[in-house]
Amino acid sequence: MKTKQPFGLLPIISRGWSRKGSHPTVIVNSKNECTNVFGARSVCSFVFLFSEKNQNAFVKFLDKLLRRWGRVCLFVDDGSCHYGVIVGEFLSLHRKTFRLFYFPMYLPQVNLVGQCWKPARRALSNRVVLLLLSAKYRLRTEFDRGVFLPKMFKYLSN
Repeated sequence: MKTKQPFGLLPIISRGWSRKGSHPTVIVNSKNECTNVFGARSVCSFVFLFSEKNQNAFVKFLDKLLRRWGRVCLFVDDGSCHYGVIVGEFLSLHRKTFRLFYFPMYLPQVNLVGQCWKPARRALSNRVVLLLLSAKYRLRTEFDRGVFLPKMFKYLSN
């Protein structure tokens, strides 16, 4: 399964604890820099790539998956970077080892990788991140923890 997700420097505010009667404040970094993350999930691993959201970056991610797993069956949403001449050329070159299936946009029930972004957002929430590099570091640390196995995979493996 695969999807892309933007992560940036704008704060993610989530619920938290504070003393009764206190007035918590939120410090905001006003830079609107962000990076996109392509992610793919197998039963035992999570592969990700920080990149721009275009066809060349998507093909680079597909190549990374192919080198990692050898044979790939990938489900993607209907995003604009998942279509085009460059993606078509890659798929025609790797016809025997790579299958790409599309499902409709905004259908989180079938997008299992969407569940992987929740812990990553939690790692960035209620924090002031000043540099995009430090946001990527936090995300990379969270992604490498390996807690991104959606419950659906346990169902599918039986």
